[in-house]
Amino acid sequence: MGLLMHFEPHRKLLMKILNEAHIEHGISVEKFGGIINNITVSNYLTFVDEEMPVEGRGHNKALHVSVKCMDHIVAKVLIKNGSSLNVMPKMMLDKLPFNASYMRPSSMVVRAFDGSRRDVRREIDLPILISPYTFQITF
Repeated sequence: MGLLMHFEPHRKLLMKILNEAHIEHGISVEKFGGIINNITVSNYLTFVDEEMPVEGRGHNKALHVSVKCMDHIVAKVLIKNGSSLNVMPKMMLDKLPFNASYMRPSSMVVRAFDGSRRDVRREIDLPILISPYTFQITF
């Protein structure tokens, strides 16, 4: 806190980061904590202004990237920040050389787009390379 109070360049940089985070006014404490955690982690995706669509930050276009998982390239992976669940179709999982013994049961229940309830069958942690960083993601 002393650093922010006494050194204007540090204070300005922190304010710049918080202003660019685009936080909704009615955000819950839990969701705000998640955003702060995203800011403070070392492995995160960033983009420069030149990569911004012409519509600006308010656009609603999906973000797809290609990733490397267990030496296999997976194209068109949807990035959904803030999602409570990462989903990988079984068809895609079947193409990866993973050890099924690492899969674990899940008690999670989710709602589909039509509002119906769906059981999550299994969970697995997979290393996902989004160069230059490797992330451990639970699917």
